[in-house]
Amino acid sequence: MLKFLRVGLLAATTMVAAGTMLAAPAMARTNHAVLVAVTAYPGLPQKASLVGPNHDAKLVRDYLLSSAPVAFDEANVTLLADNLDGAAASPTHEHILDALKAVAEGAERDDFVYLHFSGHGAQQPALEPGSETDGLDEIFLPADTAKWADRTKGVPNALMDNEIGAALDAIRDKGAFVWIIFDACHSGDATRDIAPAGEHDRKVEFDDLGIPESAVQAAMAEAAATPQEAEAARREAAFELGTSSRGIDAGTDQSATGAQSIAKGGMVAFFAAQTIETTPEMPLPKGTPGAESYGLFTYTIFSKLAENPNMTYRQLGHAVLQQYSADARQRPTPLFEGELDARVFGSEKIDTVMQWQVEAKDGKAGLPAGLLHRLTPGTKLAVLPSPASELSETLGYLEVKSAKNLTSTVVPVAFEGKPALDLAAMPANAYARLVELAVDYRLKVARPAGGDGFDAEVALVDSALEKLATDGKGVNVEIVEPGAEADVRLAVMRGDAFPGAKSANVAGPALYFLPSSGDAGTATGEHPPLVAIDPSDPDRLAKGTADNLLKIFRATSLSRLAAASDYKPDQVNVQFMIRRDGADEMQPLETASVPVLMPDDQVHILAENKSTKVVDINILYVGSDYSITHIDAQRLVPGARIEEGLFAFTDTSFGRERMIAVLTEAPPLSEIEDLSFLAQPGVAKVTRDINAPVGFADMLADIGAAPSTRSVMKLGDKSGAKGAVMIFPMETTPRL
Repeated sequence: MLKFLRVGLLAATTMVAAGTMLAAPAMARTNHAVLVAVTAYPGLPQKASLVGPNHDAKLVRDYLLSSAPVAFDEANVTLLADNLDGAAASPTHEHILDALKAVAEGAERDDFVYLHFSGHGAQQPALEPGSETDGLDEIFLPADTAKWADRTKGVPNALMDNEIGAALDAIRDKGAFVWIIFDACHSGDATRDIAPAGEHDRKVEFDDLGIPESAVQAAMAEAAATPQEAEAARREAAFELGTSSRGIDAGTDQSATGAQSIAKGGMVAFFAAQTIETTPEMPLPKGTPGAESYGLFTYTIFSKLAENPNMTYRQLGHAVLQQYSADARQRPTPLFEGELDARVFGSEKIDTVMQWQVEAKDGKAGLPAGLLHRLTPGTKLAVLPSPASELSETLGYLEVKSAKNLTSTVVPVAFEGKPALDLAAMPANAYARLVELAVDYRLKVARPAGGDGFDAEVALVDSALEKLATDGKGVNVEIVEPGAEADVRLAVMRGDAFPGAKSANVAGPALYFLPSSGDAGTATGEHPPLVAIDPSDPDRLAKGTADNLLKIFRATSLSRLAAASDYKPDQVNVQFMIRRDGADEMQPLETASVPVLMPDDQVHILAENKSTKVVDINILYVGSDYSITHIDAQRLVPGARIEEGLFAFTDTSFGRERMIAVLTEAPPLSEIEDLSFLAQPGVAKVTRDINAPVGFADMLADIGAAPSTRSVMKLGDKSGAKGAVMIFPMETTPRL
């Protein structure tokens, strides 16, 4: 729950979409990359094997060599993997360190180095007692990892943070900038309750490494962390890679090389999860038949880069968090550290659009862009004479027939009153520009699994779901089988058997609404949304199920709409500030983070409209139970600047929650856009011609009206007003 301060005002900003117009580096330099993908672990149990890391490495390599905003020479991209074409060697402990050493020896001042680690992470009792706040070392597991020896030797061939840190220092001492990504998790505990089919955590449990539980408990007891230290450990990155207390220094150290002083190169590190969390690999993109398995973190990063390479690392981190929110994924919580305001790959800032040169040959056409760029089958693109052409010069349209990650096949199609193009007559330098963004509004709901003595209750739930899917009122729901890909997973359990709960709040069986990951508990021991099951009253179960799914539908649909934003960040500026209880100063809410907030902490806003248009601002708050609170709706004229307090947190609910800012361009002589209807159930269903002018407000209305499958917003259409959604995930916890 929230308690309101003086009602304030909020604006949202978004990134302009980017395409194939590449940004040049600021100066001549060499770009290096080392990609580590570990799939096979001969020294560990068979279940430790992974599939996704090789797909990660291939995706990243292909992106660097064909789509990155800066040029990577194939000779400077080193791939360490087993059973993958183009790999230089197996990803063993020795080969990994040798590859990093080779980069350090060849690097020069102002070079750029990209490092990517996909595989298993793990924990072991700290080799040096007192060196870790929780008593456990985080490690990355190369292919030649063996089972734990003892407290003094640890896990043989495991890659330790001091080894990685030393290798990175050697590179940075040459003046090169390093961006390192770890798509692995390090929690040694089993936490998954209902695992979706095809989804696997990139973690190895203590028992798999041969680490006795007694050794783990002894190490943790030695640490004897205070509550504050424990919270710091919970939120920290897996590896300390630099010299500062946060793990990454500012790159200001000076080291002499001959008669010349070289500033230590900068660094940015992306971690897939906090030390207590797991991170998955799964078939991606979602809903694609025959999709390959990728690390969720890796695939999300490169899909956001493909959509818009014109970003800073902080903006990229925020884009990843927004995508997780759009996918209704509450965990894991990625961490982003280092010089986050530097530009990704060190590229120059330029204006870009989502457009690509058409490759036409022998009566067929293709584009050097695909699923990562949101080009799915059915997507429409306008054919233009040149990359600088206006949409008014459109020659015709292409439709995506099939797509891979970085390429797609397109065919001419009659659209918007224009006949299908003759490919042979198309200009040689023709470009295809994305003209619409489709947002899938289907809510996939996985049925509860039977067993555990609740078969009768599961049958009642199935009946309620079938009725909801048939009626189609208020929410467009697609029912899938247990374990299938879904946005929401249902489970029938007793309240007193619920994992991690402090106490039961239902006496008998209940229907629980779980996130897509299937995690059935939170750190605070709170229940997710539920409906008590009374076999004598199936109508009550059906109504409660429909009501909860409607709330979830609206919350997740609003998050998905963030991908359709079309305001540039220099048009509207917004910054949230946090005032901790008892503190005089306010701290900025960093967009590439998930802050932990407690009762009586306050949220304030700084907003400025730098555009020449009037914009309407709406503030909504999505609770951990998917409830939506509409905080305020106000109008911001050009040049206006507002600094206001918004709300303070109470102690009535805790968990992963989201603050959502919605910005819409206001038409002349119009009323203020009021999105309070999003918090109201029972909005009547409406239909709209897909070819009618579609603006951001239409997309918002679709959320309340539950469209049949998707909503489409046309890009570059001046008849449709602009809009943006910015999501700020946060975690609320009780005070200790």
